[in-house]
Amino acid sequence: MRGPVERLRLRAGIDLPEPVAAHRHPLAALTRLHARQLFTYRGDAAPGSWQSVAPVADLATAVPSIYNAGLGARGTSYVIHLRPDVYWDTTPARRVTAQDVVRGLKRLCTPFYRSTALPYFLSTVRGMADYRDGHPASLRTAADLAEHANTHDIAGVFALDEQTLVVELDHPAVDVVDVLALPCASPAPVEYDAFLPDSPQARAALRSTGPYRPVFDGGLRFEPNPAWNPESDLVRGQRASIITVSPDEPTPHVDLTVEGEPTSTLLGVDYLVLNPRGPLSEHTARLAIADAITRTAHTIIPPGNDGHQATAPAKAGTLPAALSLTLAHPDTPHATAVASGIVADLVAVGLTIVSRPLSPAESHQAVTGQAGGWDLLLDSWFPDWGHDNARAFLLPLCHSAHSPAGSGQRRVDELIDAALAALDDPTRSTSALRAAELHALADAVIVPLAFRAPPAPPGEVVVLGALGGLPDLTAHAPTAEGPVPSPRRISEVSR
Repeated sequence: MRGPVERLRLRAGIDLPEPVAAHRHPLAALTRLHARQLFTYRGDAAPGSWQSVAPVADLATAVPSIYNAGLGARGTSYVIHLRPDVYWDTTPARRVTAQDVVRGLKRLCTPFYRSTALPYFLSTVRGMADYRDGHPASLRTAADLAEHANTHDIAGVFALDEQTLVVELDHPAVDVVDVLALPCASPAPVEYDAFLPDSPQARAALRSTGPYRPVFDGGLRFEPNPAWNPESDLVRGQRASIITVSPDEPTPHVDLTVEGEPTSTLLGVDYLVLNPRGPLSEHTARLAIADAITRTAHTIIPPGNDGHQATAPAKAGTLPAALSLTLAHPDTPHATAVASGIVADLVAVGLTIVSRPLSPAESHQAVTGQAGGWDLLLDSWFPDWGHDNARAFLLPLCHSAHSPAGSGQRRVDELIDAALAALDDPTRSTSALRAAELHALADAVIVPLAFRAPPAPPGEVVVLGALGGLPDLTAHAPTAEGPVPSPRRISEVSR
């Protein structure tokens, strides 16, 4: 029996994204209500336990391994069988197929939207970078994009039949299942071919594979998905009969506008990007900025994550006279408070600082290197998975192909690339990533500020041990009068 109505409060002006755009999105927690992936994580595992960071099968029937013939002997070929009992909420309901997964991964590579998770895929899946780079500049419309997708393939991603998917890698990667568990790797139905990725039209026509489906009727609410079969979903549940979402909700069960006490044991990092293409092109100026800021973190990889190493603070540099800088930061309470401290520190050493708050869309553009207008960029990064995860920090933040600064040391790139080619050898890979981190810290383009756990909404809300500490609203039971939700069904996942 489902429970009572659950009320959520969120920030005004933020739309529910298409899953391809869900990575680091303020409403990524809502994506888990309606979108499933090949693999996912348990919401009922004890925080800090190995079960909390171990991916489990979701759309897939099992996590591929050499024991179930899902992983080839060389460690670069995965055969993934899809459950036959997962359906889209179409009329009539239509089975989710391997081709839907292929379509979703192709949408992740388009020039119309750049996901902050894309570096993981481009550096791992065979042919994905070539597919991304092969989009002609003449593409303008959804029809153009669909035509390209239907006539070009990702070399290492293909459907053997409706329920069997093959994913091939450039190199063995122990974290590829975690990469495929990211919400942005959700399957996409054929209906999405009519829309550009994460366009307003796509957001208004979302299809569901999860326990709920979004309904847009002047606002946003989630109703039970009639095509969802609880026997097919060993992780999620329907905890409420209706979930309402509003920026003006006076008595929310879950308030997504407020950061409560963190509950995750996995640490992320607040960091500052120093733009090397403007007034801070001189290395000594960047060192001086790093030295002037009050900070408690001196490594990019936080404690408790693979590859963390103790380092000494960088040496001090020299500031040019009369330097005026623009500090861009997300327009959130936490980022605004951190930015205020940075401004105070830099004004105290004679700099002029203009603070520039960014909307979620503007922040995304800046972090993915698609928008300038800043000399200092403040942001936070939380690990997307909880094991063998050094590259989950260094690849997106420090590699010149993906860094918000859009540039970096050649030696840093070489070391990260060498580590990616050796992901099946954790000792060699971690050694290369640690060396890359030391070079990046010495360059002072990325300056770590403080370590912190992912924020959690106030109240009894489960926070996942992976996916950047995503709140799991499918595992949250609202405290209110009304029918009591049934206990979680015992399964292979929850034992």
